[in-house]
Amino acid sequence: MSWRSNIVFTAGLITVLIWLSTPSSVVAQRYDAYSRVDSVTIGERFEVVVTIEHDGTRNPLFPHNFLPDSLKNRPTFELGGFTILGNSSPARRQLSNNWYIDSLRYEVATFELDSAYVPTFPVGLASPTDTLVAGTAGVLVWIESLVPEDAEGIRDITGLADFPGIPLFWYILPILLLGVAYWLWRRSRKDLAVELPEEETEPIEPPWDEAQRRLRLLEQMDLSQPSNIKPFYVELSELLRTYLARRADVPALETTTRELVARLQSALEEGVVPADIVGEMEEVLSHADLVKFADMKPGNEAGRAALSRTSSAIVSTEKEFVSRRAALRVAAEEKENSRIEELKTNGVGDHE
Repeated sequence: MSWRSNIVFTAGLITVLIWLSTPSSVVAQRYDAYSRVDSVTIGERFEVVVTIEHDGTRNPLFPHNFLPDSLKNRPTFELGGFTILGNSSPARRQLSNNWYIDSLRYEVATFELDSAYVPTFPVGLASPTDTLVAGTAGVLVWIESLVPEDAEGIRDITGLADFPGIPLFWYILPILLLGVAYWLWRRSRKDLAVELPEEETEPIEPPWDEAQRRLRLLEQMDLSQPSNIKPFYVELSELLRTYLARRADVPALETTTRELVARLQSALEEGVVPADIVGEMEEVLSHADLVKFADMKPGNEAGRAALSRTSSAIVSTEKEFVSRRAALRVAAEEKENSRIEELKTNGVGDHE
């Protein structure tokens, strides 16, 4: 092969290698999501990174861009077993000619027990004419136990202890003492009965009055002081749960927010909480959980808004309770009147 042929062959080989190493617009885009930690504790904050590789002709869309307008103003949103607390600004890095990678970091917490899993994070690429929608691979995070590793396990049951037998005298003695006591009582009993004063019972505060009293105390708290934020939300959650436990007859104080909302939704027809109020209660309780367990620090306006939603939810629930109680009373009276009329009719018929 001549030197001229060698030059042509070498130039052609270099051109092919450069073309193979440079992504083109027809190369498939790639999407990925991963957690920066493998395991966390309940309520602990961590980061999830979402990346999009593309040719730069479209604008990237990340999971929060797919939220409906009704949820975009909320400070947090749920995605699988993750609670998304916030996100960073998108960042772009050029990998090669006409090939880029856009990434975004989400601040996340989870309140699952054993593991938290998100099957996919929705992503996309938008252009003026159309939008490509795809999904990343799933992300799994294990939940660490809060029980110390050196904690002792459950101890085995201790064997039965041997006790000596009880002499017969100790069986007869109580009977003799009871007989003597009865004889003394009969001898000392007076003909005139002594009238004992009635024991005063402490009145139980009705659920509505208790809730209103505790709401008025929360209105007086200064939320501009950081030290008052967590106690405010703890009390807000407790008073709402206490009201639901007493008025709606649900175990609101012993269940998680997710379990409580599920109970209220499954008993909408029989319960006293209106359907449109359950969502407001879930938002208030979820927000309070983030403050208690994830050290979230909402501002003064957010706290006042949560207090207003709680008061509105309690007012609507109390109105529904009063309305249902009145309807039941009317139905009972109608049933009793119908029974009396039936008895009168039967009595007249028998007389004839």
